[in-house]
Amino acid sequence: MKTSFRFSSGLLAMAITAASGQALAADDDLLWLESPHDAKALDWARAATAQTRQQLGASPSHAAVAGELKAILAQPPAEPDQYLLGERVVRFFRDAAHPYGLLQTAPRSGAGVKRDWKTVLDVAALRQSEGIPFELQVFTLGSACLAPTYTRCLLRLSPGGGDEVEIREFDIGQGAFVADGFKVGKSRAFAEWMGPDTLLVASALNDAPKTLAGWPAVVNLWSRGTPLASAKPVYQAQASDAIVQFSTVGNGADTLGVIGRAIDYSTFEVVVVDAQGKQTKLPFPQALKPFGVLGASARHVIAQLAHDETIEGRPYKAETVIAYDTSASAKEGQRVSAVYVPAAGEFVDPAFGGLAVTRDDVLLLSNRNLRQRVVAARFEQGRWKQRQVFEAQPGETVTVRSDGHDSNEFIASVAGFVTPRSQYLINEKGQRTLLAQDPVLMDGSGYTTEIGSATSRDGTSIDYFLLKPRKPAAGPQPLLMTGYGAFGLSMRPGYFDAFVGGPALKLWLERGGAIAIPAIRGGGERGAAWHMAAIREKRQNSYDDFIAVTEHLIKTGFTSADHVGIFGMSNGGLLTATLGTQRPDLFGAVVSDVPLTDLIRMRHMGMGAAWMNEYGNPDDPAQTAAMLKYSPYQNVRKGTKYPPFLVTISTEDNRVGPGHARKLAWRLQQAGATTYFYEDEEGGHGVSDAFRNPELMALRMSFLIDNLMGQH
Repeated sequence: MKTSFRFSSGLLAMAITAASGQALAADDDLLWLESPHDAKALDWARAATAQTRQQLGASPSHAAVAGELKAILAQPPAEPDQYLLGERVVRFFRDAAHPYGLLQTAPRSGAGVKRDWKTVLDVAALRQSEGIPFELQVFTLGSACLAPTYTRCLLRLSPGGGDEVEIREFDIGQGAFVADGFKVGKSRAFAEWMGPDTLLVASALNDAPKTLAGWPAVVNLWSRGTPLASAKPVYQAQASDAIVQFSTVGNGADTLGVIGRAIDYSTFEVVVVDAQGKQTKLPFPQALKPFGVLGASARHVIAQLAHDETIEGRPYKAETVIAYDTSASAKEGQRVSAVYVPAAGEFVDPAFGGLAVTRDDVLLLSNRNLRQRVVAARFEQGRWKQRQVFEAQPGETVTVRSDGHDSNEFIASVAGFVTPRSQYLINEKGQRTLLAQDPVLMDGSGYTTEIGSATSRDGTSIDYFLLKPRKPAAGPQPLLMTGYGAFGLSMRPGYFDAFVGGPALKLWLERGGAIAIPAIRGGGERGAAWHMAAIREKRQNSYDDFIAVTEHLIKTGFTSADHVGIFGMSNGGLLTATLGTQRPDLFGAVVSDVPLTDLIRMRHMGMGAAWMNEYGNPDDPAQTAAMLKYSPYQNVRKGTKYPPFLVTISTEDNRVGPGHARKLAWRLQQAGATTYFYEDEEGGHGVSDAFRNPELMALRMSFLIDNLMGQH
């Protein structure tokens, strides 16, 4: 199949036929780098990593940076999330001495404040005793334990840190795995309690039906004492779907499973199943905000509309948070109601800590011009009534969480760039009790956070956060920038968390650096329309938005191109790789962490097949042409002067796959660009972690300091 090429403004434009996306995917001389454990690919990755260690390890600032980071990590660490589970408090503690973490519990006092922690699982000891490099996934810890005693828990153990896990039943009171308890072998799998002797489970083991991205397509009811293979199927997704996820609500015989089928990451089907496996499809439209089901109480299933819709004969506006009443007393045709209707210019962003459900309340985060407040909604006398709980200060990031439906208390965490995170227990009256507060990592009084705006290429106003010294040094300021801009997910300031670079960011700030986060399209800062404005053929909007903020900060004299560095992970790694190849003149250094880089081959690596709705389908000529204009791997050009690149990945990252990072680094090297590549053979998608990988984070920070602070 012939393909003609022309060049315009550094971007590749293509005249293609319907089959050319497939032809391009097959006609690739670096396919050998895609297989994670291929011997030749691993030999190349190990050699490139060794070279990077040697070169960056000998850089001017590295010895000082590594020593300073070691000292930071030796200090008391950030407080982990606390989970209030009945009469017990649970946390997953990590520090430099315990990089793989300790699962700990303490008896709860009336105020919920704990000090005496007991370790019930040492992951490093488990790794040693079983000879498997386990990492404990804790993002579901709040729902892992069975109410009302919260003693039996389903733990997710990932060999090597990837997305494949073993699920094992653990007695948190005894501090031991349950002999002959529930156990799911290594696979992409989910499990939730339907009762003390029943699980809702989905596993991609062996020849089990799978979705397009390799996740399990069948949800089963599994009874204790029976083999998993004999579990009763209660729901099956289509092979063309992205993923199926679920949760459970209620107690005893009234427990329901809430299943969300992601047809793609913008369209969903939601069903509930009872203890006998009876299905009820909810009358929600398919166009819901990510990720379909947002939460559930003992009575309601919560979702958010992406568009204006008519449901059960009643109109609802886009962005409305809606609920489906599962109770027997609800009337058919009147089960859906509006929990919260955002006002003009207001947006509710429930994903990743933006929604919590207590016994009677739904807690939501409202966002207007990047400023947040917490709102509670309660269903009373057949309608939802709202009240404001509290308002955050500009530049603060709030998350909310509730770990059970037996009370109306919840946990709110508040943090900023230089404001240590505080976790508060908030009762029904709005009274706060401090549960935990991060140690002060640095004196933040010399810094200020601003919220500014810039105008993108098409005239759209783009907000951004900027943390800068109150008394900056003369001349252009060294500036780090990061972002995400996909799947409707928002990025906000955090206190030295992973999204802003972790504890290593302190080394940048103490040297007078600044950091900015543009709220680019593709994210959720301004609702579903903001997300949809940068998917598929419109993805360039994300990059134009980021470029606009960068150019604004340069034109205003705050910084200069040779002082601007960008970093990002996952889609953020795609973002930085794209910016570095599209506008190499605009940046002085690029860090692309666990990135997507080859949009044409994406569906053949990791779980990339699930993301074609977001980025595009190579079988569609128009979408292929759009992807080829920005896909970093296809846009590396010999003769172009690129800023230095550092590309990082894990062999065990089976979410995006290591092939993306390897291929980009190879292309950049062949084009003559200064390119550093680092591949850890453990760590999965979260490989850039200061506790388990301080070497990588020290190399990364010295790379940024040396390339961007040469004049400071």
